[in-house]
Amino acid sequence: MKLYYSPGACSLASHIILNEINVDFDLVRVDLKTHKTEKGADYYEINPKGYVPALEINPGLILTENVAILPFLAQHDPKQDLIPPSGLGRAKVLEWLGYLNSELHDAYAVFFGAPLNDEAKAKGYAEIDRLLSYIDKAISESDNDYLVDDNFGPADAYLFVLTNWSNLIHHDLTPYKNIIALRNKVAARQSVQIAMRDEGLIP
Repeated sequence: MKLYYSPGACSLASHIILNEINVDFDLVRVDLKTHKTEKGADYYEINPKGYVPALEINPGLILTENVAILPFLAQHDPKQDLIPPSGLGRAKVLEWLGYLNSELHDAYAVFFGAPLNDEAKAKGYAEIDRLLSYIDKAISESDNDYLVDDNFGPADAYLFVLTNWSNLIHHDLTPYKNIIALRNKVAARQSVQIAMRDEGLIP
């Protein structure tokens, strides 16, 4: 497999899950400003959408979108228990991935486009806080170790990556103690440490 990524982008979640499963893979860095790969290839020819992640499963067979890539990877090695094989448990994983992708991801993305004035920034922070409050409360009311059950999974990786972006936009996560506790558990995983080092995010 081959993962097209940009350091610290949402493709980091796929990178983390790739590190969790028993599979060989290559990494190809993409410059999202020039839409060129590290070897100068036109990324639009690989993924016409132009953004990451893109997962090349076999030569010419490309899968895009985190909500598709993450479950696909998580089910690759059933022994890992990264995603329930069926039933309500699997549906809950997809529910979380859908919420993170369509709501929280989009809320952070506002800060990575055109520069925002103070009013737009305040509105953007308020929307992120609204979404994080819901997630923090859901974690507090759950008896599970992670978002869905007692096993780390793709939704946890995705939440970790998205909330990393708070550092980039000067957003304060400290009110969300349950999210911080979950983030700390995720950050300690070897798969996460390796992915972040490989992407140059930590020494």
